[in-house]
Amino acid sequence: MGGFRGEAVASILSALHTQLLPDPMAVAQAGEPLRPSMSRLTSRVSLGGFGAVLLKVHRMRSGGERALSVVRKSRAHQEFRAARFLNAAGVPVAEPLAYAERRARGVLVESFFVATFLEGVRPVHDVLLVQPADKRRSLVGRLAELIRTMHDAGFDHQDLHSGNILVGPGPGDVCPIYVTDLHRSALGGRVSDGARLRAIARWLHSLQHHISGEEWIHTLDCYQSQAAACPLPMARVVASVRALERRRRASRGKRCFKESTVYTLDVGAGHGARRRDLPLTRLESVLLAHDRERHPGRAGLAKENRKGVVTRHGDIIVKERRAASALGRVRDRLLPTRHAAGYVNAHMLGVLGVGTAKPLAWLHRDGRVFSLYEDLSKLPRLDHLTRQLFAATDRRRQVALRDACADWLGSLHAGGVYHGDLKAVNVLVEEGPRVVGFRLIDTDHCHFASYPQPVERRRCVKNLAQLAASIPVSVTRTERLRFFRRYARLAPSTMQDVRSVAPAVAAIMADRILVVDEPIE
Repeated sequence: MGGFRGEAVASILSALHTQLLPDPMAVAQAGEPLRPSMSRLTSRVSLGGFGAVLLKVHRMRSGGERALSVVRKSRAHQEFRAARFLNAAGVPVAEPLAYAERRARGVLVESFFVATFLEGVRPVHDVLLVQPADKRRSLVGRLAELIRTMHDAGFDHQDLHSGNILVGPGPGDVCPIYVTDLHRSALGGRVSDGARLRAIARWLHSLQHHISGEEWIHTLDCYQSQAAACPLPMARVVASVRALERRRRASRGKRCFKESTVYTLDVGAGHGARRRDLPLTRLESVLLAHDRERHPGRAGLAKENRKGVVTRHGDIIVKERRAASALGRVRDRLLPTRHAAGYVNAHMLGVLGVGTAKPLAWLHRDGRVFSLYEDLSKLPRLDHLTRQLFAATDRRRQVALRDACADWLGSLHAGGVYHGDLKAVNVLVEEGPRVVGFRLIDTDHCHFASYPQPVERRRCVKNLAQLAASIPVSVTRTERLRFFRRYARLAPSTMQDVRSVAPAVAAIMADRILVVDEPIE
């Protein structure tokens, strides 16, 4: 029907013909969407007389894909075949119910895959967070053995990460486990040692923030315990995980200027990029409001100087860049993206898990450059909050802020993140009931060291001096020394010698204006 051809189990044939065909995409769009993707639409769909199913409709994104589809099986066919293969090998998967594809003169137009919907399951990384320590260890071991079983059966998933293995309710030693998202897999042949190494590295990389070093080693031990063949040297696994992280950062760091599930290049007039959750109509209305509010005396004007103007509009701020000289105006004409650094850096900080103002849009229009960010003005600045707390007698909040800030800065530098203007005015504080968080703003001068390198010593010293000079002098030398000793626990190894670093910080501070009471902007 509708030009589709495929295969299905007998029990779903009637529902397929009457409820899915001839337009499975429309049915998927009307269902409950699951994972967003540019290449496919995945939904939970209720079929009358049959129940809930997983419907995955694949899209052809480019001419190259269409050309290759002449000689390739569709992703839906591959997933259906892979699911039946794993079923036969004793690996738990959602029961495959059907697949179908529609072609025109041999070129694939559309394909879909249907499977039973797994109720009450969650990705591995979510389940690990709520398991007791002994059950976590059991679950980690079971997952490693499952991966080894797939490899020994001749199945290479090729996209093995914690989101593609789902876990049902129950303790880690008995809870059900299911393998999903099989459309990229290779099956039926021997899985090479290189493919095994890549799979385990990808798996550990996806869990790097969810399992401990001991659980990492336990994963390798359990994977290799079933046979003496295919040793996985720890050094090679670590190198592969680091390479994956470098590629992830490079890839995701560029997505803010590409069409994706989060960003789009459609900004109306001019060129640039925006988040999809910022409607184009809202973007236009905010820019019109910016033109009204950018004059002195207007309520929405937040800041104005020779380099630009900043206005506030509810939950959005607009930064318009200005060229400070005739040469700058020429450079803006030739290289309009040179002012996109703050937008790109804010996106990259989000990729690395560092708090910042969410970048909403960047565009170049009629010779003007605009950046739109989430407005965080409701959060207190670090210098204001520090002055307030150290003028009061709440010792618990003083210590919590000091220690949290030291830990944050140490982990920032150890993670290779450097902010070229790390004054306390550019750090906003989120005080929670148990934790204190921080948001970096004014991200134009951020730099990122090549993973896994930390920030170099010279820049660490400069950041410490910038922060120290911008903190009111009401914070005593004793408190500052306690801050630095705490910072050194997580900071790069070159910063852990207090006696050698302190004079270097003091030398830079000697040439700076120190904040006495009211912070210097």
